[in-house]
This record gives sequence, structure tokens and C-alpha cells, in this order.
Amino acid sequence: MKPLKLTPFKSGLKSKPLINRQTKSKMLGLSLALSASLLSGCSYLEPYKTPLTQGNVMTEESISHIQEGLTKGQVRELIGPPQGKNPFNPNHWEYVFYSSNSTLHTDSARHLIINFDEDEMIKDWKALPTTVALKQDDSWLGLDWF
Repeated sequence: MKPLKLTPFKSGLKSKPLINRQTKSKMLGLSLALSASLLSGCSYLEPYKTPLTQGNVMTEESISHIQEGLTKGQVRELIGPPQGKNPFNPNHWEYVFYSSNSTLHTDSARHLIINFDEDEMIKDWKALPTTVALKQDDSWLGLDWF
């Protein structure tokens, strides 16, 4: 037996590149244009932000019913449980209402302080106008270093 000699296959045909240089540059340009348009679309759209509402809604009507001599239970029925109860002074109640939607509950009071006497009756109360300033974040994706 004679050993077989392996010789490389030589074809008479020249191989053509599957994708020529012109097609590659067109595909690269098209993919760059598509990527740029998709990324720029993110800056024009804003996600939906639900309005933030916190606290008790205290209408002018419910506040007009508050008077000296009401008990804690009656106040709780009128405007709900207090947001701020002082653990060291249980006769001091604070009610706070905030909404990021300025058109929601425009007639509501924002800050109400009620003080009770030893018999748990209203001694004095006052409604304070309160404005809440939110920090505006104009940075890219909330990152401060951009």
C-alpha cells in the first residue's frame, strides 16, 4: 500500500467577497442613522408621572365646623386622623396636605394645627398656608455627573 498524498484543492474560479465595500458602508451608515434616531427619540418623550398626594384633604367647609370645645373624636370624624401626633404632647395634633397636582383640591387647607386642653377639648387651632418646594432634577437620568 502506498501512502496517499494530499494536495490542496485549487479551483480555477476566483472567490468573490459576499459583501462588497460599498454595501458595508451603506449598512454601517444606515445602522448609525437608526441608532441616532432611536437615541434622540428618548429625549423628546417624557414618562407619565402620577400626581403625588399626601395627607388629609381638609376642605374649607370641614375647617369651618372646627370650633373650641370639640372633642378629639369629633375632630377625627370631621377631618380624619392627624398626620403628626407629638408623642411628648398628645394634645397637639397637626394635619398636613400636599399634592403635586396644583388643580387637585384647590380649596383644601395645607397645614392645620390643633391644640387640646386636659379634658381633650379644642383649646385653640390655626390653619397655616404652606408651600412645598420640590427639588427640580434636570440632570440626565438623575445622574448629577452628566
